[in-house]
Amino acid sequence: MGMKKILFLFISLGLFNVLLAQEVQEGLPSLDSELSLDDCIQIAMANSPRMQKAQLAVQSAEISVSNAKNAFLPTASAKASGGASSSKYGSGSRINNENLYSQAEADLTISGITDLGRNIRIQNLGLDQSKLDRCDVENSIVFSVKSAYYSLLAAQKAVAIRTQSHELYQDQYNRTKAFYDQGLRPKVDVTTAEVDLNNAALSLIRAKNLVKTRNAALGNVMGVTYQEEFKLKSEIELEEAPSSFEEVLTKAYANRPDVLSSKKALQIQEVRLAQAKAAYWPTFVLGASYTRNGDDLRLNTEDIRLSAGIEVPIFNAFKTYNGVKQAKINLESAKNSDRSLTNDIYLEVQNAFVKLNEAAESIPLAVSNVEKAKENMELAQGRYNEGIGDIISLKDAQVSYTDSELGLLTARYDYAVALAELKQAMGTK
Repeated sequence: MGMKKILFLFISLGLFNVLLAQEVQEGLPSLDSELSLDDCIQIAMANSPRMQKAQLAVQSAEISVSNAKNAFLPTASAKASGGASSSKYGSGSRINNENLYSQAEADLTISGITDLGRNIRIQNLGLDQSKLDRCDVENSIVFSVKSAYYSLLAAQKAVAIRTQSHELYQDQYNRTKAFYDQGLRPKVDVTTAEVDLNNAALSLIRAKNLVKTRNAALGNVMGVTYQEEFKLKSEIELEEAPSSFEEVLTKAYANRPDVLSSKKALQIQEVRLAQAKAAYWPTFVLGASYTRNGDDLRLNTEDIRLSAGIEVPIFNAFKTYNGVKQAKINLESAKNSDRSLTNDIYLEVQNAFVKLNEAAESIPLAVSNVEKAKENMELAQGRYNEGIGDIISLKDAQVSYTDSELGLLTARYDYAVALAELKQAMGTK
């Protein structure tokens, strides 16, 4: 193949990879569109380096399994060699010699069949473990996206509440100023209304800045850089909370990828211990080879060999003894790690369950507070407009109403995040 053809091949492969990457990106939702929670999760899965690393680990484990199985396959090789020599002895004539040699060979040697089987078992368990680790990464990414998504959604709704509050204070200032111009209210009421209006404007500025920081946090979780504010289409979902802690805990122990991965790690160490102990026993060796060779590139000589043998270990400087001892230590360490993980999961599930129930109980109270605070604010507004109420009472009522709306928003956001946290603790999405 000429250099031009090779160069053309590399260029074609490069263009193919670029087009493939563009096709993958084109399949993702546009950042300029309204994004649902599922859209954000899809973008994060495609861009997350952690997800890509976990996928590469699975591919590497698959190759390790294939290599372990290949130990049962024969090997084949072919070679050819040539040479020339010129010799002269004493006063005799010079002797020239040329020769060509060729050989084709197939060989199969199996030593320690049971040990090869254990190695395949270990690699298969490692593959299962890498797949479970990938699932664990997926669950972690889903939770991170949910938390950032709900956080931004809550911040955007807080801006709407602060904007409404600012409009109320603006209206109140205009009314108070009109009353003052008519001689119905003192100057101090106008000053107080103006201070309240400025404070509402500052709160609105802070709320808008919070949206910017949480917008950047969501972009970071999704692995994208986006200067504009994300448009989110979903409301904060209030799914029904699980009622039984025991049921949640049972699902966590049964479904969590890290729990299942820990069990795989235990099985790997158990197989390694059996493998280490097997070094005390004899090893059986089976071999077979087929060879054809000859001169001048003619394979006219045939050789077939079959062999069987046994290797009996006698003394290897305590290598086997120390290997078994180390394998036992590794197994105990894996058991301790598994017990520690079980305890950590119990605490994690318990905290998430308590947090979720606390948020669930807070929502009805927060709804009631909004209703009462709105009613109180309307009464205070009416009393002030009639001249029988003071501006301080009106301000307190307006602050209470805004705080109650923000409290309800926070309660719903806390519930959504707590539910996502509990799902992650259960090993579900």
